[in-house]
Amino acid sequence: MKDILHIEVPSFQATVEQAVNRNCRDRPVAVTSGSGGRAIILSASGEANREGIYAGMLLQQALKLEHRLIVVDSNPELYQRAMNAMTKHASQYSPYVEPIRYGQVAIDMTGTTRLFGRVKDSAYQIYKDIHDHFRLTSSIGISVNKLVASVAARYISHYAELFDVLKGSERTFLEPLELKMLPGVGHGQERILLDELNIQTIGMLAGIPIDKLIMALGKYALSLHQKALGIDHSPVLPPERHFEIKEEYTLNEDTNDDHLLLGVVYYLIERGCSRLRQKNKKSSSIRVFCRYSDSKVATRTIHFPEATHREYIMYYQTQKVFEQLFERRTRVRYISIAFEHLTQSAEQTSLFAQSLQPEAARHEDLHTAMDRLRERHGYEVVRFGLTQPIEIEAEC
Repeated sequence: MKDILHIEVPSFQATVEQAVNRNCRDRPVAVTSGSGGRAIILSASGEANREGIYAGMLLQQALKLEHRLIVVDSNPELYQRAMNAMTKHASQYSPYVEPIRYGQVAIDMTGTTRLFGRVKDSAYQIYKDIHDHFRLTSSIGISVNKLVASVAARYISHYAELFDVLKGSERTFLEPLELKMLPGVGHGQERILLDELNIQTIGMLAGIPIDKLIMALGKYALSLHQKALGIDHSPVLPPERHFEIKEEYTLNEDTNDDHLLLGVVYYLIERGCSRLRQKNKKSSSIRVFCRYSDSKVATRTIHFPEATHREYIMYYQTQKVFEQLFERRTRVRYISIAFEHLTQSAEQTSLFAQSLQPEAARHEDLHTAMDRLRERHGYEVVRFGLTQPIEIEAEC
């Protein structure tokens, strides 16, 4: 059996801001998507949480709750440096370290006991190092797989530093926990169906026969059933597999207008593809994230037949699943697209490769020309009609 640690720094962005800015320490801090009237809170410190402020809340609403709130614009470069520092430090204990997302790192400690002693002792030393070196307070879950370790870290975050789920007791640990603690149960169709079935805990989900669960949830059933049982075979992957480019946009007004939402999606894809070409990279999948006006979130990953940095290919694939992306008719407030699984954009001509189709060749030429114009004069110099209703000034 494996020994997996999951390190989690709650409210990571806000906590990093407090660590680097002495004036922010022990005070309510909110990291936002901008300073305008439609800005939303991306991360709120523990002090802000105690005042009722949370991620996804409108900044205007938060300021009414706490007039002393320190508002900080999002600084992705700073947060990435902090993540890199955490990952590098964790690499001293194991070569298998995976940065999951901001503030979350998984470490495979299997076979390290002869070097560092008990895994629990190593976990506590990592906790102390993160606190002493980076001024970040973390929680660490220990289990035989990434899934249960991540749940353990979230469960213990408000109570103590470590939680060690004993081997063989994964299901016993998960059973009494609220369903929202289970990764993968978001606010999409699967969560709606589970609410309709009055499934409140992870144990209740695990107790439903798989055939009945398939009737209710379809393709989501098997994955959720395995997670509810504490089963997860995914390995801890090296950090270079997780480098990504991210584009985000906060709408000037919450909307469920499909035409406008498609325009925002195309705008984000277009911006991301431009950055991919600048870095000579291609992406084989994108992750679309949206936050609704009621602060609920949804996310979908779209895979491409082969890695690309062409917006017309990505947009065509995204259009086909558009209704699934925005299946709730609640108005949307914020959309982001992460370009994942990046590879080097090395072109190699095959002896048997056929020339580009005329339509594809025209797209290639058009976007090459647009890249050159925008590099000189900015994005606004030329735009597609689909993105015309978007106010770029409201961009995150």
